[in-house]
Amino acid sequence: MGLPITRLSTNDLTSVATDRGPVPMQVGAALLLEEDSGPSAAELASVVEQRLARVPRLGDRLRRAPWGCGRPYWEAAPLGTKGLVTIATAPSGDAGLVGTAVDDVLRRLPRDRPLWRAVVYADTAGRARGLAVVMHHVLADGIGGLAVLVELVDSDDTRGPQGTPIPAPSPAPSPAPSPAPSRRELARDAWTRRWSGLRSAPNTVRGLVAGLRELGGIPRREAGRTSLLQPTSSSRCVEMVEVDLAPVVAAAHAHGATVNDLLLVAVSGALRRLLAARDEQLDHVLISVPVSGRSATSSADLGNQVGVLPVAVPLDEDPALRLAAVRDQRARLGTLAPRASSGAVLSVLFRGLAAVGIFQWFVRRQRLVHTFLTNLRGPAEPVAIAGTRVRRLVPIATVPGNVTVSFDVLSYAGRLLIAVVYDPDCMPDHALVADALAGELTGLTVHE
Repeated sequence: MGLPITRLSTNDLTSVATDRGPVPMQVGAALLLEEDSGPSAAELASVVEQRLARVPRLGDRLRRAPWGCGRPYWEAAPLGTKGLVTIATAPSGDAGLVGTAVDDVLRRLPRDRPLWRAVVYADTAGRARGLAVVMHHVLADGIGGLAVLVELVDSDDTRGPQGTPIPAPSPAPSPAPSPAPSRRELARDAWTRRWSGLRSAPNTVRGLVAGLRELGGIPRREAGRTSLLQPTSSSRCVEMVEVDLAPVVAAAHAHGATVNDLLLVAVSGALRRLLAARDEQLDHVLISVPVSGRSATSSADLGNQVGVLPVAVPLDEDPALRLAAVRDQRARLGTLAPRASSGAVLSVLFRGLAAVGIFQWFVRRQRLVHTFLTNLRGPAEPVAIAGTRVRRLVPIATVPGNVTVSFDVLSYAGRLLIAVVYDPDCMPDHALVADALAGELTGLTVHE
C-alpha cells in the first residue's frame, strides 16, 4: 500500500482551471528589512531556503492524473525546494522594491516545479534589503500565506542571547523523494473518492444552497457600467497607503463596527471621489470580500477554504449611511453557516466556463463586482528574519479580467497597510485613489 494521495480540493481545482489569462493566479508579499543592519543577500537566501524547506507542501509539485484517475495530485518534486530562492537587485526606495516584487508576482511559475518562489533583493554592497515570497493561489489562501510567514521568521529557537541570530546549521541531505503513485493506485483512490462523493451528495446540495445564500442568492443587482470595469493588461502596479492601526480599531468600535466595515466605507469613499473626478456617477459600488472558512491554520494545512461576500455600498456622501449599509450586510452574513460555502458555487460556475473555453471572455466582461477588498490580520508585534527586523509587510494579490483596481490590506506591528493594486494602462489617476483613501481613513478616525 503506497502513501496517501493528496488531491486538490474543489477550491484549489478552480484556481488551476481558471489560470489561463495574462495575469497568473499568484499572490505574494514583500518584506522590507531594516536597512544597514541586515545579513548579506546570500546569507538571507540560505536562511529562507532552509526554513521554507520545512513546509511539507512547498517541496511538492502538482501533477495531472491520467485520464479516469481523478483530480490532479501533489507529488514530491525531484529537486525539492532547490533553486527556488534567488537573489536580485531592485531600484532604491520602498516603492522601487515593491514594484519589483509586483513584477515577480506577475512572472508565471513553471508547472514542473513547486509552485512558489522567493527573491532576496540586495543593495549595491550585497546586503539584503528585502524579500518577496510568491505562491500560486492553489498552494494557499491568505491565512495559509500567513502560516508560511510564521515558518519564515525568527523564532525562539533561532535566536541567541539579546536576540542575536543563531547560525543556521548545515542543511541535512535531502531524503529521496517518495515513489510516485502508480496508475492503479491513482485509479483506486479516484473511485474511492467518487463513491464517497455519491454518499455525501445530500451534504453537497446543502452546501450549494448555503453558498447561494452567502452570495445573496441569484445576484439581485449587477455592477453599474463604469470605467472601473474595462479589459485590463498584463501589468500591475501598487500604491501604498499606511496608517496607525489603533485609531482605526477605536473608530470601528465606537461605531459598533469592525475594521473591515470601516475599510469598506473608506474604499467606497475613495472610489466615489475617483468617479466624480472622471465625471461619472454610480448609485453603489459592489465590493467582493473574501470569507474564510477557518480562523487560523498551520503550514501543514494549506490550500484554499475561501468564499466571497459581495457587499453593495451606496456611494452616498455621508459615510454614516455607507457604514449602516455595510453593517446590515455583515449582520446577514453572521446568520449564515457554514462560512465560505460560496466557494463551492463559484467553483461550479467558473470551472464550467473554463471547461468550454470562455472563462477569460467572461471575466473580461463581468459585471458582478467593481473591485475586491482583502483584509488580513498580520503579526501584532514586529518580526525578524536572520536577526533583522521586518519594518514593512506589503501584501500583493492581483486580479485578472476587467477589474482595474483592487485593495489588499494587512495589519502588522501596530500599522495598517493598504496596497492599492492597479493596472497602469487603465488607471492614470491612481495617485488620486491613494490620496482619497488616505483622506477617507483620516476622516473616519478623527475624534469629535
